[in-house]
Order: sequence, then C-alpha cells, then structure tokens
Amino acid sequence: MTVARATTYCSFLKTCVEGLTVHHPHAQKHVKRTIIHTAFHIYDFLLLFGPVVSWWCFPFERVIGFLQKVNATDRVGGELEGILTRSFLCGALLRRWLRRSDCPEIIQQFKAIFDRAFAPPSEAVDGDRAQYMFNGTSFSRVSMHFGNSLVLYYPSASASMPIPGSIERIVSHGMETSFSIRRQARLPHGQSDPFLQYYPYFPAQTYSSKMQNTTDTVQPSMILSHCAHFEFTGDRAVVVNLSRG
Repeated sequence: MTVARATTYCSFLKTCVEGLTVHHPHAQKHVKRTIIHTAFHIYDFLLLFGPVVSWWCFPFERVIGFLQKVNATDRVGGELEGILTRSFLCGALLRRWLRRSDCPEIIQQFKAIFDRAFAPPSEAVDGDRAQYMFNGTSFSRVSMHFGNSLVLYYPSASASMPIPGSIERIVSHGMETSFSIRRQARLPHGQSDPFLQYYPYFPAQTYSSKMQNTTDTVQPSMILSHCAHFEFTGDRAVVVNLSRG
C-alpha cells in the first residue's frame, strides 16, 4: 500500500459518488447514507494499517462460525473459551510456519502426506477428485462448486500473464495432482473494456461470458489465485483478480 494507491482510491470513490445521481436520477430522492461518508475514511485506514486484506473482518467471522459449531455442553466460566482459543492459536501458528520459506523440506513433505491422509472420505486418493486443497486454498471442479472452480492460472510454464478459467477436472495419481481448466473467452474484436481505466488499482477485466473450447492441463503451482466472475450483460462478464499478492 502506498499513498498514491490510497489517493487513487479516494479519487475513484469521489467519481462514483458524484456520478450516482447523474446515472441514477432516482437516487436524488433517497436519504443520504452515512456509509458513503464512512467509505471515504477507508483512505485513513489504508495508510494506517495497509491493504484491506490485512484488517478486514472475514477471518474473525470465520472463527465465529467455527465456535458456533462447537458443542459447549453447557460449560461456563471461561474454561472452554480458553481451550478453544489456545487450540486455534496453535493451529494458526503451525500453518503459518509450514508456509514460511525457511520451513525444512522434510517437514513440508510430511505435511503433504498428512493432507492426503486426512482428505475427505468422499474423495479417492487416485483418479478424479471433487476438490483439492493446495497451500491452504480449496479448489473444486465446476460440477461441485462453481465459485471455487474459477481461477486465474498460467496456461504453460513459459506464460507470463495469467488467464481466467474454470476447473473441469481434478485428477490425482500418487503424489501428483493436475487440473484440467477451460479458458474464459476474450471479448470479441472491437469491444472495449471499461475497467482498463482503473487497472491496476482495481484488478478487473471484461471478458466474454462464454467459455472457449480450449482446455489446459496444469499443476496446482501454476494457479495464481481464485477469481470472481460476474455477468453484467448477456454476453459480457467482469473477472476480478482475488490474489492477495
């Protein structure tokens, strides 16, 4: 995060707010919302705390969801909370250590064996899989979960730019796993991408809403991240890079 990026955020938000009543005249009759004022203060938080992913509430909401599923058996007094907190902290620190670049290779190999040993029983060790966990991220084939099948990936080892696609198959053989990914079709020639004016501050691009006939077989390490996909017209879709890098 830099001052220039935070300032650009304010500029884009200001343009959006000023154009709200122009492009949506009915909004003039609406009561002014404090959320718009609050959104401008995100600029201050960006400078104080860095990228939004560093301080948003999703991790805490995930912990709350985890705690809600625990059978408390009517225990009170803080004992159960203390046990859960310590267990969660130990697990988080272990996962963080396993992702460090200086983690011993032998430990990383044991982690791969451990992950396979405790894979969901519905998935076969060899052959087609419904989902696969790689570096803490869950990927699914499109027939199981559309959102988790959407990825940005490098179609070959020599590719310099990732492209969007949808995972159609996940196949494992021994310790090797590969993904078969169908490419998202690009915009037809002559159509413009309105999101280019915001790139790279807002990592979105417009593609065709259709898929190509081309599929690529890639290793999990060739996937950059998940991506978001939203069809805003019958033949156009916006793809947003969800990489935290």
